[in-house]
Amino acid sequence: MKNDVLHPALISNRPLVASIIFVAIASSAIFLLSSAVSAVNADPRDDAYHYMKNGIDDQLYNEWWYFNGRDGDTHFMLTFLLSDPDNLTAYRRIQVQVILLQNGQIPILGSHQSRGFGGDRNSPMFDIDKNGFSSDQEGRIHIRGEVEDGATSELFRWDLVYEAAADPWYAIPTQTKTGQSGWMKWLVYMPSANVTGSFTIGNRTVDIDGTGYHDHIWGRFPLNDPQFTWAEASNPAENFSLSYREIWENRTEDNPKTYLGIQKDGESIEFSGGQLKANYTDYSEYAIDNATMVHPARYSISADNGDWSLELAVGVFESIPTVLDYPRPMPDRLDLQQLALLQGTLRSKSGEEYVFEERGFSGYSSQLDLLRNDGV
Repeated sequence: MKNDVLHPALISNRPLVASIIFVAIASSAIFLLSSAVSAVNADPRDDAYHYMKNGIDDQLYNEWWYFNGRDGDTHFMLTFLLSDPDNLTAYRRIQVQVILLQNGQIPILGSHQSRGFGGDRNSPMFDIDKNGFSSDQEGRIHIRGEVEDGATSELFRWDLVYEAAADPWYAIPTQTKTGQSGWMKWLVYMPSANVTGSFTIGNRTVDIDGTGYHDHIWGRFPLNDPQFTWAEASNPAENFSLSYREIWENRTEDNPKTYLGIQKDGESIEFSGGQLKANYTDYSEYAIDNATMVHPARYSISADNGDWSLELAVGVFESIPTVLDYPRPMPDRLDLQQLALLQGTLRSKSGEEYVFEERGFSGYSSQLDLLRNDGV
């Protein structure tokens, strides 16, 4: 094992490690997935707010919109989270969280908790006090917000616009079992996006003109239950994007819950289930809350759907730990927001080949109580 690159301030200061959970913001316009896979229709309502009270496991409802972006050596991740909207468990979370990473500077991490929210069931729109996002008639997503930097208490603002550079991919359009109980859906609404705007920290402004990603997850499951591995990267100039997720529930070689989607030059390519094989080859570890955190740091994926094959290597080079606290004896939830390098070769049966090496993002999520010295 090796030691991962982490930021001690985020580990030692528990309020700063407060709950970042994943997933992001949206776009408009009806789309149709590739001819290379079974077509799935989606429209702006699929990236809208979904919760409807029905009296069946309402306390287990979770929904989040996650987005990230990079511009040179600047990286950022934002999450809007809605968990237990009616507060049936007294552990409701209505929050926005943000991480900003700049080369050579201390990471900035902020969050805002609220008692209320506003959502739209027909288009991508969500509001938490002064934070939120909405779509315009061209399908662009406008994201705004302000929180306090958890370390310095400086006001931390952002104003961003996401414009899709690739068609959406409905990775899990029907309910799939996740964790010990419950179900989830996963929509990659912007596998690749052009992102412009700015972050302002105190009197300092960071302008953004780069590449982004956005996806959206919702379902009914204990938020501190399922384990995930995910990764994504894109290059709008090359018309290329890749997104991957594995749900670690009773993981076996014969029955993996794995989903991987690629778009290249307007063609959509999908791999799932037994078409994929993930091999976790290297792990990193560090101590947090008197436990040893062990997580995949390098892994390879082989995939073949009969028309296309893929060899992919994911290498993590920086991790930011975030924790969602629960009262004992319930386990806490730990999420790692990561920067990664994705390298691979995509081949068609007709002889086409595309070799890529892209900086991207990855993550690992688990119950904190599951973390042991003997690995995952």
